[in-house]
Amino acid sequence: MECPVTTSERIDDLPLLVHCLRQMRVDVLVNEALGAAHGNWSGLSYGEVAVLFLTHTLMCCTHFLSPVQAWIAQHEVSLSHALGKPVQAQDGTDDRLAVLLERLGDSASGVGEQIERELGAHLIRAYALPTQTARIDMTSVSVHHQPTDENTLLRYGHSKDHRPDLRQFKAALGTLDPCGVPLVTATLSGEQADDPHYLPVWERMVTILGRTDFLVVGDCKLASLSNRAYIQQRGGFYLSPLPLTGNTPAQLQEWVQNPPAPPQPLRLPGQAQSEPAIGQGFEVAVTSSSQDPDTKTTFSWTERHLVVQSDTYAQTLRKGLQERLQKAQAAVQALHHKSWTDPAALERHAQAVLKRYRVHEYLDLCLCEHVACRTGYVGPGRPGPKRGAHTTKTSTWTVEATDRTEQIEHFNTLAGWRLYVTNTAVRQLSLTEAVQCYRQEWQPEHGFHRLKGGLLAITPLYLRNDDRLRGLLLLLGIALRVLTLTEFVVRRDLTATGDTLKGLYDGNANRATNRPTTERLLKAFHNLTLYRHQTQERVWYEVTPLSLLQRRILRALGIPETIYYTPPIPIIRSG
Repeated sequence: MECPVTTSERIDDLPLLVHCLRQMRVDVLVNEALGAAHGNWSGLSYGEVAVLFLTHTLMCCTHFLSPVQAWIAQHEVSLSHALGKPVQAQDGTDDRLAVLLERLGDSASGVGEQIERELGAHLIRAYALPTQTARIDMTSVSVHHQPTDENTLLRYGHSKDHRPDLRQFKAALGTLDPCGVPLVTATLSGEQADDPHYLPVWERMVTILGRTDFLVVGDCKLASLSNRAYIQQRGGFYLSPLPLTGNTPAQLQEWVQNPPAPPQPLRLPGQAQSEPAIGQGFEVAVTSSSQDPDTKTTFSWTERHLVVQSDTYAQTLRKGLQERLQKAQAAVQALHHKSWTDPAALERHAQAVLKRYRVHEYLDLCLCEHVACRTGYVGPGRPGPKRGAHTTKTSTWTVEATDRTEQIEHFNTLAGWRLYVTNTAVRQLSLTEAVQCYRQEWQPEHGFHRLKGGLLAITPLYLRNDDRLRGLLLLLGIALRVLTLTEFVVRRDLTATGDTLKGLYDGNANRATNRPTTERLLKAFHNLTLYRHQTQERVWYEVTPLSLLQRRILRALGIPETIYYTPPIPIIRSG
């Protein structure tokens, strides 16, 4: 009996990812936006190459272009089976991928916005996504590039990575609650401020959703008066904290010290009345007005200013100030180990201590002079009644730090209080619901975490061409949609059925959860192999059988198990 020659491919979550991307119509939408490739482009289409690149990125946790060709060569059979057509290694050369990124990132053609617009509308319909609440946030991404052309996306600006010495670009993200699925991504040059870019992102979300009457939640940059006025005039709703600039701090202090309405306790959903509240708050109706810079007409409307205090945040701030005061006092006392003869130098060092611990508003410095007198005799010899004497005075300085009691008490009174603004009616969004809504602001931040340091980490970044950079961010935004949608669909199914999943946590097989992350769900498929057996007469395949956990995940996603069936068996006739 002839012994077959056996080869293998690790397929893991490859069929699952390809199926999800094609279910999202990524290949179709990219092909519709880019059109047919030029005559020298053979093999897979633009859309199919994009699916391969995204699958490689999600499986291998890297967006580099050069390893894709070798990866395809190792998975030609499984990729061909998943796509339903032959796949070859040359379909994923770095040259082809670079062309794809340039076409996708061409800002003049608007291809990226077209793909996101059609993709967003499809996902909302196909996955029945809620559209009542959306969020907008922005971040900066630092790179080590030193481009010679200053007219580029990579510029110096305010760094949210705390690296002002590095060039950066900015990324914007517009997501939908409750799963944080991205609807809009944008890549901006690094020197720009955030405020002017919230409205363009909001307008793109309006186009995708087909309406303006949804609630948009953002940080204090969304709360500029011009942004709020524009959204109000367009029939939209907003919720964001007011920046503590201008007259806002004085107004907040006045309302906290003299509340116009009795503060009410704030509790989490499902929290019993007998349990301690997480905070307190009240609201004030305020009439706001904005002048159109072009027509000079004034527009007025009524807003709700929500004055809210978080007990935990207040305690954290008070404790932090107390610890900084103690450290500053100890550091000022440590200056006494040296004799200071220059009071100006001593004061500079003491002020530096207060600045380092951020307590210059809460401590007073007092310099004290200490004069030492030393008497000596004139000339040599023993002292006597007729011998002359002289006295030398030496001044040294010490510094004492004393608390500013009034300022410290004022800080403790205002600790934890924050001012939010919204134009929604109370029947649509109560004070407690507004607090709960803003507490979910981690959703776009979680997306940025995945883009900046998680599964889709964009750094290190070697691309220098602006179009390629925009194209890469567009594809990574699609990959982020895969992660968030997978979580949303699985969690929704587990909640509806009351089930939990076990076996997702290494070292704790019995730990159950009904809120798994996509990273753990994909890792559950990291033990599947496609075997190819060949003799002179025939070829046949085997796939590692699916476990109960893997079958349950596929069922929760609504994906048939047939994606892991063996490929069609070709017959090789003997010569």
